Amino acid sequence: MYRGELSLTLWALIFINTSETCILRTHITAVEGEPFYLKYCLSSPVHKNETTTIRWYRSNRSQERVELKQGSSPRITLWDYVLEFWPVELDDRGSYFFQMGNYTQQWILNITRRNKHSCFTEKQVTSKIVEVKKVLQITCENSYYQKLINSTSLYKNCKKLPENDKNPSIRKNAEFEDQGFYSCVFSLHRSGKLFTITKTFNITIVEDHSNIVPVLLGPKLNHVEVELGKDVQLNCCALLNKNDVVYWIFEKENGPDPNVHEEEEKKAVTSEGKLHSSRILRIENINENNLNFLYNCTVAGEGGTDTKSFILVKKADMADIPGHIFTRGMIIAILILVAVVCFVIVGVIYRVDLVLFYRHLMGKDETLTGNAYHNAGISYLMLSLRNHIKNH
Repeated sequence: MYRGELSLTLWALIFINTSETCILRTHITAVEGEPFYLKYCLSSPVHKNETTTIRWYRSNRSQERVELKQGSSPRITLWDYVLEFWPVELDDRGSYFFQMGNYTQQWILNITRRNKHSCFTEKQVTSKIVEVKKVLQITCENSYYQKLINSTSLYKNCKKLPENDKNPSIRKNAEFEDQGFYSCVFSLHRSGKLFTITKTFNITIVEDHSNIVPVLLGPKLNHVEVELGKDVQLNCCALLNKNDVVYWIFEKENGPDPNVHEEEEKKAVTSEGKLHSSRILRIENINENNLNFLYNCTVAGEGGTDTKSFILVKKADMADIPGHIFTRGMIIAILILVAVVCFVIVGVIYRVDLVLFYRHLMGKDETLTGNAYHNAGISYLMLSLRNHIKNH
């Protein structure tokens, strides 16, 4: 009985430790050059089976799974439920799979470039809105790498703050000058190399404002033209209160589409001091099942609800001019233009000869008139002018 209780306690400790740092999100973004890990979440203590083989895979460009093994890369380490990157690089983007028996979990990993002109990367920022005089709290913690961290520093707008203890933090009543970007920078060593991990918060301080009726921005019905096989992002924006939420409804009777993904809600404060929220619905590799279906976005709170709809429609095919016909037409137009320009130039240079030729062609003999001397003078003048033009 004692052994059974001890075994159950050990399993509970393993389960709690695994659940604390496991990753449930399927779409993940990491920053190049920083340590990163993927960790499978145990659903229960009995899920562990010592006889079950654990394997990690990565899909290549041809969507074929390639098994990852210990030692296959000096940067990648396997620890049963954990896949570690020391560090993660741009080439590591792709799909990763954890397989234990008949169960498989997938993560889609995207790598963003490090900002060389700032101490943090804008795409990896957590936004927080704090009302003035309310508690502003920032704590620098990283539970997974805690044992490897040598020092932790806290920065505001990339300027180091005086606090530099083991776990620097801020806890105070918020003031308007507290607004800014706060970055926790963790320094850790592994195998004689120094690595850093950055976690940044965008703190916005707002005035205490009364509740408003939440409302979605834009028309209530939106027809979006799309192309089959392409991706599209539907953005739902709202003005709302602090505790209001924005969410998408896109499930069908036979279950959700595997190519439809709802991203996290992003909140910000407008210049008028109002709370603005946006939530994107990403539809990948659009197919016929995604067309003519209502994707509804709703904002809900104590002040009421509001809903708007998006319908995907197939983009009309545009009849383009064939390439060979367009090329042939351009060549003909250019030749005609060149011919007209040449004709004008020739006319300007030989305008006197053309006049004499025209008079000769018309067969007029002006010597038969009473103005023979006058006409002879004109002819001599024109002949002199022609010779002058030719010499110049």
